[in-house]
Amino acid sequence: MLESYESALQSLKQQSFSAFSYLKTADKLLSNPKYRSSGRELVIRALDSRSRFSAVHALLRHLVRKSGLYPYLKTQFQDLSLAEECVLEAYQTPISTDIVFHSMQYKIYELLLETRNVILSAPTSMGKSAIVDSLIASGKFKKLVIVLPTVALVDETRRRLEERFGQTFQIIHHGTQRSEQEKILYVLTQERVNDRDDLESIDLFVLDEFYKLAFKRKKDGEIDDEDERVPALNSALSKLLRCSKQFFMTGPFINGVSGLPATNLNYTFIPTDYNTVAVDVEFFNIKPDSIDQKNKALATKIKQIHGPTIIYCKSPGRAVQVAKFLLKSGYVKPVVDDYLAWLDQHYHPKWEYTRAFRNGIGLHYGGLPRAMQQYTIDKFNRGELPFLICTSTIIEGVNTVAKNVFIYDNRAGNFSIDRFTHGNIKGRAGRMGEHFVGKVFCMEDLPKQSDCFEVEIPLGKQTEELPLNFLAGIQPEHLTDFSQSRFEAGTSASKAGKDFLRKHASFKFETIEAAFSFIEICDESEFQSCLFSGIPKTGFANLLSRFVDRVCSGSLKKLGLINNISVINARISAYLMAPSHENYLTQQISRIPSSTDSEELSEQINHALNFASRIFGYAIPKALALLEDIVNLELEERGTDFRASYGHLRSIFENYHLHPAWAGLEEMGIPVQLLHKLGTRFPFAEEASVDDASRALRENLHRLQGLTPLERHFIDRALGRVKR
Repeated sequence: MLESYESALQSLKQQSFSAFSYLKTADKLLSNPKYRSSGRELVIRALDSRSRFSAVHALLRHLVRKSGLYPYLKTQFQDLSLAEECVLEAYQTPISTDIVFHSMQYKIYELLLETRNVILSAPTSMGKSAIVDSLIASGKFKKLVIVLPTVALVDETRRRLEERFGQTFQIIHHGTQRSEQEKILYVLTQERVNDRDDLESIDLFVLDEFYKLAFKRKKDGEIDDEDERVPALNSALSKLLRCSKQFFMTGPFINGVSGLPATNLNYTFIPTDYNTVAVDVEFFNIKPDSIDQKNKALATKIKQIHGPTIIYCKSPGRAVQVAKFLLKSGYVKPVVDDYLAWLDQHYHPKWEYTRAFRNGIGLHYGGLPRAMQQYTIDKFNRGELPFLICTSTIIEGVNTVAKNVFIYDNRAGNFSIDRFTHGNIKGRAGRMGEHFVGKVFCMEDLPKQSDCFEVEIPLGKQTEELPLNFLAGIQPEHLTDFSQSRFEAGTSASKAGKDFLRKHASFKFETIEAAFSFIEICDESEFQSCLFSGIPKTGFANLLSRFVDRVCSGSLKKLGLINNISVINARISAYLMAPSHENYLTQQISRIPSSTDSEELSEQINHALNFASRIFGYAIPKALALLEDIVNLELEERGTDFRASYGHLRSIFENYHLHPAWAGLEEMGIPVQLLHKLGTRFPFAEEASVDDASRALRENLHRLQGLTPLERHFIDRALGRVKR
């Protein structure tokens, strides 16, 4: 069978070609359950070369139906029979009469309507979003929670759901929002699931990228407990299993699942390779550091292909180098856009991100402000940027695909990617209805790991390897007797009680103990600097810098700032002294010497942006919450009535010197620079939500003076007035 499949593939490349023989092979493969996916691929490739199958048009249409590719039956053929029309009606989604399921989507949808728990492993192009949207449109669910790994994916999903369901459901995506309606769609990261106290009586939760529940393993076989997202996601899962009637978990390329808690063993695991696109993969087997060879191969292939192209690189620095190579090699498509003047004004004309965009290349990596990431993706999706050069944001922060994907590096930062991640990146090639056949070019060879990837969910396999903070974060009913004993024995001598540890479960137990020790060895003047409510006392910035260095070493290490307390202190002090987030960034960029070359300047700008998002926006607010509780425990022991309160200070860091409601609009794609301008015009009460800010803009945008067309575009896009 496989020989006939390979022979059919080769025949499609030849001039002397028999369309009938090709489709006859596809028919045989589709009739054999073992080779059905190969038959479906031949059908998809035939659709990509429709002109060669004009003489057997009816047979091709029959095989499209036989393969279950009903969306293509609807969009690619006009002369449908009555039987085919009936099939399309049977597979029509509740979303729209224009959208039909393919056979695998329908199978999953029906299982979920039967109130079955489903864990689905399927390729990126399978169309999982259509299943979720159809479940919402079915009217059988009033409260749903959708858990996504990043804020970027939360916002992308929020946009889609608001467009389709904003009139019938309240859509909650930000911490400032409170539940106010009977029908609610929660679209949240795992951290926000853990923070909410209104998740009760949930009808269904959807957990995307469920493979992130598993700890990675080091070379010595021990679990890698440095990724704090794993405990956070398992904590969210535990919370949702307690309050939800049903679940739907999705992810790609999973061969098996183990470790779901005994309370929820009733689920159906469906691993499928159901693809709606075909992919051509070419390996160059170039050594990782042979940059000249990689660039030569890249230049050769780019001349031979057409269509939007994504290039995956291991780091922002490598992405910049590849962009510079493309520009030097003449792959330039000049862009005329007001956005470029805006970048020059607020960042720097020599910044490589700006230079690349000006010449038709989009750069996309962590640390870039969300408005810039979204604007870049929009331009790429509309075909106005031929190239998008990404880091790991291609699988974690953006849901775009392209005709062509280059995997330039087999690394993510300093770590090798496994075959699973490699496959996930390849899955970005091709899109149902747009690119029947995607092309993937791998500069290096295929990662050596096994194709078998089983997700071991630690929530249900509580071995002695699990860190204590993991146990602190899950629901008591999901703790085994063994884990309960471990937790009590490990924490019995700690000053931190169980509730304290649960509240700060994102920190390792050892880190919390070190935090208590930090306060114990402070002298009295240092401790007194911690005693404030609102405006920090003199000397607190220095103490906070040392505390952050102690408890947030992982975040600092990623930025190369271990044992750099003076640098941390200088930046914290500068941020607190600055009147706005925009002013702080302007100060940091203005300090870069004018003689600095563009690559070094870009590194420094990217570092400043990363520090602002990772340290100011995430690490410091967490550290302040921990420090506040430790200080107040000490005050309680001393019998003092006063209690420290760092809420105002946390908000300054977490919300860009803005009201939290305005900060929520930053996630929706309005730049901080514009939000500072708007914030002075709309004073809000302390408890105002992002919905209040959105409403104020909707109702008053036509009256606002002094906004440029680009600024109005940012606002319109965030409010859903610009179609995706």
